[in-house]
Amino acid sequence: MNEIAQRWLDDQQSQERELLLIVDRLAEPDPIVELFGAGLMQDYVNLFQGTEFADMAEVGPWLVRLSNPEAEFIQTLLDTPERDWGWLVSAEHVDLTVLAQHWRDRMLVDEEDQRSLYRFQDNRVIARHLDALTEQHRSILLGPITSALCWDCNTWITIDNPRPGLYPAPFAKPWQEIAEPEAVTQEIQRHNLELWLWQNHSAATAQLAETQPLSSWLDAQLGKAKSWQWQSLERIQYLLRYQLDPALAAHPAWTPVENETADAHFARISKELFTANPVERSDQG
Repeated sequence: MNEIAQRWLDDQQSQERELLLIVDRLAEPDPIVELFGAGLMQDYVNLFQGTEFADMAEVGPWLVRLSNPEAEFIQTLLDTPERDWGWLVSAEHVDLTVLAQHWRDRMLVDEEDQRSLYRFQDNRVIARHLDALTEQHRSILLGPITSALCWDCNTWITIDNPRPGLYPAPFAKPWQEIAEPEAVTQEIQRHNLELWLWQNHSAATAQLAETQPLSSWLDAQLGKAKSWQWQSLERIQYLLRYQLDPALAAHPAWTPVENETADAHFARISKELFTANPVERSDQG
C-alpha cells in the first residue's frame, strides 16, 4: 500500500477517529459485493434508497463504516486505487443517518436544461474538487467529515476539513463550477448515462447486463454516437433506448446513408423506428 495512504490511515487511527468508505458501486468488480463477501458490511447506508432515485439504488453510492480498517480486503482496495472504487474519510463521530442526509442534500446538480447527479463518490471528481475549493467551501462540501483520502488518478492525496460540522441547505455549490479534464468528463458522462439507463429502462438494462458487461455495451453505443456526430444528450439517450431492444437494435435504418448529415440521419431513423415500433406508436397515438 502506498506510504501516503498508510500514513493517513495510521494517523486517523492514532487520533481514534471513525473511518468510512464512500463507495462508487459502478466500479468493476463491484466493491459492495466484495465487501459483503469479506464480512465488512455491518453498518452501511445505500444513499439512493428511500429517495426519488430508489430505482437506481443498486448502482448508487454507499457509505460503509469500517469496523476493521486492518482487514485484508481494505488493504487490497488501498493497493488498487486505479479501480476508482471510491474514497476513505474519517470523523470524530459518525452518525450514518446524519451523514447520509448531508450527501443527499448535495446529490443534485443545478442545471437549467436537466437534472443530473453529482458524482461525489467518484474519487477523481472529489479529489479535484476538494483540492480546488477554498477552505470555507471545502467545509460545506465535507460537512462532518474530518479528513479525506482520495486517489486523483496519479497519487493519493489527503485533505483535511478545517471546520467539520453540519451545513444545512441552502448553500452555495461552487464545486459544480469546476471544469473537469476531458477524460474525466467523458467518464462522468458514461456513468451518468449508466444511471439514466437503470432509472428509466431498468428491466431492459438488467436483462442486457445478464448477457454482457454493461460498460462495454455503453462504450460501443457512445462510439456509434461519436461516429455519427450525435452530440446532444437527447440523441444519445434515443440511441441507448432503442439499442436496448434487440429487434430494433438490428434495424437496417441505423446504418448511415452516404453523404447523409447527422440531422438527416437522426430524422430518418426516428421516422423508420416509429413505424417499426408499435409500442411507440401507441404511446403517441
